[in-house]
Formats: sequence, C-alpha cells, structure tokens
Amino acid sequence: MTLPAGWEGYERNFLGLEEPWCHPDQAGIYVLPAPYEHTSSYVPGSDKGPSAIIEASHQVEFYDEVLRCEPYREWGGIATTQSLNLAGRVDQAAVEAIEAFVRPHVGTGRFLVTLTGEHTGALGAIRAHAKKYPHLCVVQIDAHGDLRNAYQGNPYSHASVMARVVDDGLPLVQVGVRSICPEEIERIQHTKSIATFFAASLLDPSGPYEGKASRWIPDVVNACTGPVYLTFDCDGLDASLVPALGTPEPGGLGWYDTLNLVTALADGPGILGMDVSEIAPIEGFVAPQFCVARLIYRILGRIKAGRRVH
Repeated sequence: MTLPAGWEGYERNFLGLEEPWCHPDQAGIYVLPAPYEHTSSYVPGSDKGPSAIIEASHQVEFYDEVLRCEPYREWGGIATTQSLNLAGRVDQAAVEAIEAFVRPHVGTGRFLVTLTGEHTGALGAIRAHAKKYPHLCVVQIDAHGDLRNAYQGNPYSHASVMARVVDDGLPLVQVGVRSICPEEIERIQHTKSIATFFAASLLDPSGPYEGKASRWIPDVVNACTGPVYLTFDCDGLDASLVPALGTPEPGGLGWYDTLNLVTALADGPGILGMDVSEIAPIEGFVAPQFCVARLIYRILGRIKAGRRVH
C-alpha cells in the first residue's frame, strides 16, 4: 500500500506505525497536526507542541496494561496527516483554516485527534465537529476558564476561546479550572449552559469530594448534555506531570484522575472527537511531551472500549 499525498509515513506519524497500520484507508484514527500560535501571553513555543508530541510518541509502548490489548490494532491503525501550513494566518483566519482542515474528516467513521499549539486552535476543530453533531457537548480540561470576551483586545486570544464556544451555542463543561478572573466568574454564574468544576473542589482533601475521583466524576458526566467533544489543554494536568506549558499552574489533575474521567465519559455519553493544546516544549527535556503522547494513546484505548459498551 502506498500512502497518498498529504499523509505521513512511519518516520513522522503518531506512534511511528508502519504500513498498513498508518494508512488512511485502513486507520480508524486520524491525527491532524495544526500548529497554531499567535496570542501566547507567557511562555511561547506551543506551535512546536504537535511535532514534539508525535516525535515522543515513537517511544510509547503499544500494549495497554489495563485494557490488555494494543489499542491501535483495535482501531485498525492510526494515520497522521502532514501538518497544516497556516501561512501567517492568525485569529479568525487561522480558526477558519483549521476548521476547513478538520471538517472533511468529520463523520467519515474515523476518530479525529487535532494537535494544535495555543488553545485558540481548538476552536476550528470544535466548530468542524459541531456542524456535524448538533447535540455536541464540549468538555474542557484546563487550568484556565478561557471565558474572557477578549484578552489584550483580541476576541480570538487563547484566553477567550471558550467564550467563542459558548457564543456558538454549545454547552460547556469545564474540569480542573484553577485560574480565573471576575469577568469569567460572572459569565459562569449567568450562563446556564456552562458547568464549571474547579480543581480545588475536586482535588482538595478538605473539599466536598475529599479529593477522591470516584466521587466527583459522576457529577461531571451527569453535567454533559450530549455526546462529548473533549478539548484538552495540557495545563489542565498538574504541572508536575507536564511542566512544559505556555501558562503553567499548580494543583491540576493527576494521571489517574484524567484516565478515570475519560473512561467514564467514553462509557457514558461517548466521546466523538478531541484536541490537545498548549504544550510548549523545553529543549532537551522530553518527559512532558512523552507524558502527553502516552496519555493520548491511553485515552484512545478507553474511547474504543467505550464504543464497545455502546
């Protein structure tokens, strides 16, 4: 089988899979790199995140010790497109370009993972899915609310991306938030379609859930109004797991917190698509992108297992 134009071979695809497992005609998962960065307000470099994640994924073991299988085989393989060249497009133009990049693959029977830079890039992928799945519920794992109407005068800032999601009329469930401003709190309080689960209430042993994931995860699942689109900002994880971030924050979700949540979402409302954003690689330090690559692969296994439940 010869790879068609626009698709990466084993040297540059996710997991480094060889043919036929990386061929788009066979693969049940498409990885779509869209390395956008324009409004990063602290540490730059998130546009290098997608390629760093893909490179690190070549070191991930294929076998999932919990699911007792190799998930890429269960999906029929994982194909990776060549990176989107945004050619200097920013803000609305970049979002529209990413939406156009993702849209042809939505509804084809493949599960799509969009790898972007700053979180703004996720908006294009979310919109592409929402136009195909009108009852979609967006679940945001993130340290930040991202609900400012505009930040530094830009409504397409990474700090405003979820405000645009809400403006689009999509229900939003936020998990792990721990950095937020009064404007965002007001929006949450006055918008019925937003459910926010702050990290302190979930993870603090003195909080209502006593820091036990088994207690708070059902409430997150119950807040979902339909099948889920998962938008995963890497700073939703605790910075001890992934310190290479554009806007690092302590006190985030742990490894097993995250996998338990994803499992519950996959087994419950189901997950129809996802994106990953905001990792800013540190030269010579590979652990953060390896952690994210391994997490993506583990998430994909749980999504496939959840589809068997349905």
